[in-house]
Amino acid sequence: MATAKVARVSFGSQLKKSCLLSPQRSFSALKSATRTAPSTSKASTTSVQASATTSSSVSRKSATKNEKKTKKVLPAPDNTEAQLKQIEGMMNMANTSNLFPTMDMWGTKLMTLDVEIPRDASLRMLFTNPGAFWYAKQHNFSNWLKNTFSMYTIAKARAFTGVNCDFRFSHLFLPRTWRQLGNVASHSSTSWLAPMRRTAMENYLAISRAIADKDEATLKTLTTADYATKVNKIVRTRKPGQVWQWNVLIFRPLAKPPGATVVSIRSGEIYVAKDPPKRGNRLVIHALVKFETTQELKMFTKQGQPVETQSAKPHLVVEYLVLEKVGWYDNTWQVRDQIYK
Repeated sequence: MATAKVARVSFGSQLKKSCLLSPQRSFSALKSATRTAPSTSKASTTSVQASATTSSSVSRKSATKNEKKTKKVLPAPDNTEAQLKQIEGMMNMANTSNLFPTMDMWGTKLMTLDVEIPRDASLRMLFTNPGAFWYAKQHNFSNWLKNTFSMYTIAKARAFTGVNCDFRFSHLFLPRTWRQLGNVASHSSTSWLAPMRRTAMENYLAISRAIADKDEATLKTLTTADYATKVNKIVRTRKPGQVWQWNVLIFRPLAKPPGATVVSIRSGEIYVAKDPPKRGNRLVIHALVKFETTQELKMFTKQGQPVETQSAKPHLVVEYLVLEKVGWYDNTWQVRDQIYK
């Protein structure tokens, strides 16, 4: 270090002397001085550059490691913002529904609620296939819980068709209330669903006759738009000039609506505006009804000759149809979907 300082001092003094003695030789002296600069300065600069490059590489590596750590630590994005936007949109609809009295802000297209067909859980299955037996029991118990809660929601809103149900919370302590809430498949004439079952069977027979008679107006009234398009395809694909004759042969006693059994029911409060609807209630109800009848469908040509088909003979027909009732509409129960077992 001492020798380097001496070299630098001698170099400066020589440069000053050359510049002061002969100004014309100042440029040449400076040029020669730069050529004869000591190697120690170059070594020091190269060492500084090397240390700078090593430190920069180390800092880059540490930065990349930190970025990887932060990427691992960052949680996965959730759907909270989307849910908040959806709730905000519903609240805006609720606040602006009064501005458009002729428009149904809540009559949007809905998916079929989670109605379910009960599974067979006979005691014989307990010994032949115990796994399937307990799975069926669990499935049926879950369906029963949902049925009971939906019946409670309908009773609280007093939304049973044709029933003057003055339901109160204190009625939950009565055994008769639980017999009503927990037994949707009852065929009793005093059941809260008895008028609905009669209406469902009447609409089922009317829809079947309308299909045979090509009565699209009746189909439009008794079915939703999606189900009407499915049924109209069947009607329009019929051969021109062909006549259908549909009959139901066997009915059950009138005390029990013929062939109609509610096996699953769901309800939801869809009309969430600030003010209640002008008529009815806020609920949308979906009921899965099992129709079990003996039918015959005869076909005839233009000349009146019968067409041989298997459906011409009396046969048992079991169908599961989903019926819908919109609480704030003044209409009947409409068929909206069909579920297959």
